[in-house]
Amino acid sequence: MKKILSLVCMMFLISGVAFSDEVVDKTLAIVNGEPLMSSEFDKIVEPMVQQYMAMTPVTEQSDSKINELKNQILEQRIDQMVLTQEAKKQKIKIVKRELDEAVNQVKKRFPNDETFQAELKNEGLTQVQFEKRIEEQLMVQKLVEREMKSNIKQPSETDVKKFYDNVRAKMKGENLGLSKEDEETVDAVAKLLKRMSSEQVRLNQIYIKCDKNATPQERKAAEGRVASVKKELASGASFSATSEKYSEDSLLKQRKGDMGFVVKGDLDKRLEEKAFSMTVGQYTKEPVQTDSGYHFIRVTESRASQSFTFEDVRNDLAEVLYRQNGKKLYDKWVEGLKTKANIKINQVW
Repeated sequence: MKKILSLVCMMFLISGVAFSDEVVDKTLAIVNGEPLMSSEFDKIVEPMVQQYMAMTPVTEQSDSKINELKNQILEQRIDQMVLTQEAKKQKIKIVKRELDEAVNQVKKRFPNDETFQAELKNEGLTQVQFEKRIEEQLMVQKLVEREMKSNIKQPSETDVKKFYDNVRAKMKGENLGLSKEDEETVDAVAKLLKRMSSEQVRLNQIYIKCDKNATPQERKAAEGRVASVKKELASGASFSATSEKYSEDSLLKQRKGDMGFVVKGDLDKRLEEKAFSMTVGQYTKEPVQTDSGYHFIRVTESRASQSFTFEDVRNDLAEVLYRQNGKKLYDKWVEGLKTKANIKINQVW
């Protein structure tokens, strides 16, 4: 069951896990006299670290990256504390109807009230504490809307056209010499548009795990599973059903092998070469072997590459620029609040 706090947090993920009572509680930071305790921070950071480890290949995981993530979350939590304090200072009020609606939105995610109350208990929250968290988050939301809404600059046509030209240049690999933040935005949009306009194929996959360092016994066992897959496919079994039955990846099993659309660069070169040489409906009778195992793939759809013009993407690019202007304004405003605040950080990673 998803954690309650993760369902309602607006600025960043706040979720909970159980920790032993033996863990010593420490003051990680103090914001205008309000402490941030390690017990509270652990409830925020632990599920996010677990998510990072689940989504990042083992070879790319490191203590330094986990520590960087923790420091980012600490900064976000301090921002949230500053904003909550500012909302209270400005006496922003949440009427009972607004609070009840927000609480009910969370409760709808649970099959019944009994399950909801059980999750509250698991989170270590009383009903009153939970509703207070919701109220504070609504107060911050109102504060941000009040400060931001009328002050965000709408991009001009010239701004949008210049952004488009930068995106086109980035797609060609040119160095633009922009600020780090602007460069990151242009790069993200360039990658997205390049992906959307490139040739794509949608794949189903049956994956049998067999690491390149597998022992002879492990490799023999994997080859036995590969033989079972080949036998089922040869007998006319559904590729999706076979993936659900045999794939040794939980997400792939859940999606019955559907990998969605991929473009060149998404896959191992050996898989990519095979995938983009096949026609719709065709599948590999023999698996493609990579360093991680054996892959049977089937092409279910294909999309030819396509071009786009400024007119095609003008509105989308204007929205990106508007959001970027909002982020810059928000960051500057929050930094100003933090400059005025008395913040003491006792631990970084």
